[in-house]
Order: sequence, then structure tokens, then C-alpha cells
Amino acid sequence: MQQDATLFFILLFFAVVFISQALILPAAGSKAKHKELSQRLKDSQTNLDEEARSLLQEHYIKSLTPLDRKLVKFETFSSLKKMIELSGYDWSLTQTLTVTLMFSVLGLVTSLIFRQPIYVGLAAAIGVWFILYFWLNKKISDRLAAFEEQLPEALDIMRRMLQAGQPVTQAFNEVGNEMPAPIGIEFKNTFNLLNYGYDMRMAIMQMAERTPTVSMLAFSSAVLLQKETGGNLSENLEKVSKVLRSRFKLQRKIKTLSAESRLSAWILVLSPFILFLFLSFINPEYVEPLYRDPRGLDLVSGGIVSLFIGSMWIRKIINFEV
Repeated sequence: MQQDATLFFILLFFAVVFISQALILPAAGSKAKHKELSQRLKDSQTNLDEEARSLLQEHYIKSLTPLDRKLVKFETFSSLKKMIELSGYDWSLTQTLTVTLMFSVLGLVTSLIFRQPIYVGLAAAIGVWFILYFWLNKKISDRLAAFEEQLPEALDIMRRMLQAGQPVTQAFNEVGNEMPAPIGIEFKNTFNLLNYGYDMRMAIMQMAERTPTVSMLAFSSAVLLQKETGGNLSENLEKVSKVLRSRFKLQRKIKTLSAESRLSAWILVLSPFILFLFLSFINPEYVEPLYRDPRGLDLVSGGIVSLFIGSMWIRKIINFEV
């Protein structure tokens, strides 16, 4: 009986975590879209000559620790390292894996100390890795959303610098000095690359890889197009800035119009869990069959799956790509 109750609360915990993440992580500007943008950037890099691609790879490898260089040869570790970089943390891959593994072992040992079944310890150990994944995804979404919101103002600073007769490299430096993180750091890094003698195309590619968003793709296209074909860069940046501001205005309008639907989604998803906790306090005997009877556990499992499918469906309906 005790094992059945433990299994029930484990299912309940993971249900709340996964369902809430399905609703919290936004669809517009989320990492799913960034994968597509990253692929487009990789396709753009194929147009670079072999020496340029070699320099890009060499610059990236030099920034890693010796152990990280060996780990990134594996696709799983390489993806995790990319997530850490996109989230804005300066953690090394080795440090992240070590700390996460320590917490996993701690969860497993703690469950064994309290004489819980082995599958409880394994669930706790695996849960730590899921928490790391969801946390990094949330930080990536927050960081890239902040970058996109700051970009129009950064483009205005660049436009004024160019109109004052300053070179584009100095415009990057001015944005890096004037703007806060994350956009200030990214523009400062790009200025440093240009100062060290990197080609404009290579420096922009590096920046776009660190911030794979629609806004960054528009900005990089404007800069590279002006470099290759000529034209008035300040005028192009002004047009891009206006388009980005209109895009944000539309995004906020959609968010406002869908606020009622999002609130309804939270109420529908969380009401079963809140009702269960409420009944557990006022009438524990009434809800006991739900986690002591095997049929109750089957019902809970089916309900959790249904809630997850429903939350994904609601998420698809109330989120729009702009």
C-alpha cells in the first residue's frame, strides 16, 4: 500500500512539472523555432570559404576547456553545451554535468536512506536532469526574448552613429557600452572580433549563432546585404527597426487578446490537483481509494496523459507565430 501511495505522488509531481512546462514555455520565439533558424545559419555558413569556416570552428574550440573539447564531439553533449551558451550562463560543460550528477546521486541516496523503493530513487535522479533541461529552456526563452526587445533600440543607436560618420565597428562598440545585457554583451563580443581582424560576415555569423532569433536574422541580413551590394546601411537599419517594433506591437496585442484563454487553460489544468489537495485535507478517507486502489492509479495515469495532451492542444491554439 505504501509503495502504491509513493508511486501515486511521484506521478502527481511529474504531471504538475510537465504540464506546467507545456503551458509556460512560449511557442512564439521558443527554441523549436530557433532550431529552424540555426539550420538556416548553418546553411549560410556553407557559402563561406573553407578557411573562414575553419577559423569559426577554431575560435569556438579555443573557448572550451580541454575536457569540454572531447565531450562536444558527442552530439548529446554538444547540444547541451549549446543550450548552456544560449541560456547566457558561463558554465562549462564539465561543471554542469558534474553538479547535475551530484544532485542526481544525492536524490538517489536520500530516497534509499528513507527506505523508499528503488524506482523512487531512480525517478528522483532522472528528475534532476529534466529540471536542468526545463530550466535551461526557460532561461533561453527569457534571454532571447530580452534580446529581441532590446534590438530596436540598439539599431537606433547604430543608425545615429552611422549618420554621425562613425564606422560600423564603432557602432557595435557604442551599443556594447550603452546597452545592458544580454544585447550589450553580444554587441561588445562582436566588436572585439571585428577589432581582432575578423571578417564582418564571420563576426555576424558568430553573433547570430549565439542569438538565433527572427530579429537577429533580419539584422544580420541587412548588414551583410549592405556589405556585399552596397547601399545606405543607416536607412536599412531604420526600416528594420520599424518592422521589429511593429512586430512586437502585434505580439503584445495577441498576448492581450489571448490572456483570457491562457487563464482558462491554467484553471482547467490545475483544478484537478488543487481539488485533490483540498479534499486530502478536509476528507482524507474520501480520496484514499484514488492512490491505494490499483484501479485508482490507473485512472490517475490516464488522467495525467489526458491533461498533458489537452494542455499541448490549448498551447497550440493560444500561441501564434509572429
